[in-house]
Amino acid sequence: MANTSLHKFCKDNGIPKTSAYERCKLLDIPTRDGLSPEDQRVLLREFGKAVVVEPETTPEPAAPAGGITIDVGNHRGELSLPQPPSTIDLGTYRGDNAALTSFEPEDIDRFLAACDGFVEAVDADFQHQQAVTQQKEAAAIKVRSRVEQVKQASLLYQVRSETLALHNRSLDAELQAGLSTLGKPSAAPAAG
Repeated sequence: MANTSLHKFCKDNGIPKTSAYERCKLLDIPTRDGLSPEDQRVLLREFGKAVVVEPETTPEPAAPAGGITIDVGNHRGELSLPQPPSTIDLGTYRGDNAALTSFEPEDIDRFLAACDGFVEAVDADFQHQQAVTQQKEAAAIKVRSRVEQVKQASLLYQVRSETLALHNRSLDAELQAGLSTLGKPSAAPAAG
């Protein structure tokens, strides 16, 4: 049995589409490729609707040709959506006193499913962008903290090194003075 678009499912079962979409998000039911028969049964139970089990041998209509695929890709890239015609001349569709022609319901369902896919794709891509941004923020905080540690350690090292250098110079002078007194006669005490 083939998947059914969220729009068609809601229309066929009298369920508000926004409510169904939110419930799908809560239940982790994917809607991008339509609802599977099992997902449809879960949603029907969620909304207190009678679940009708269809026989497995019922043939499903073939998927409409020329479906629209939305590629999430780089969020800065271009999204190519179909451009509606600027004018439609219904007169070209009518014969003498013939009934007016219209769009087929499958065309409308396919268009609405493409719109749903677009909304889901941009929402998912925004969530991805937000997650990447949060990771960058966390990394920036860690780097900033580590840079401060390095600055503090560098300053402390410099102060300690200068203190030791001064002390070593004092010790060197003391050692030099002590070593230079070897072999020199000591000064005679002053006569008094």
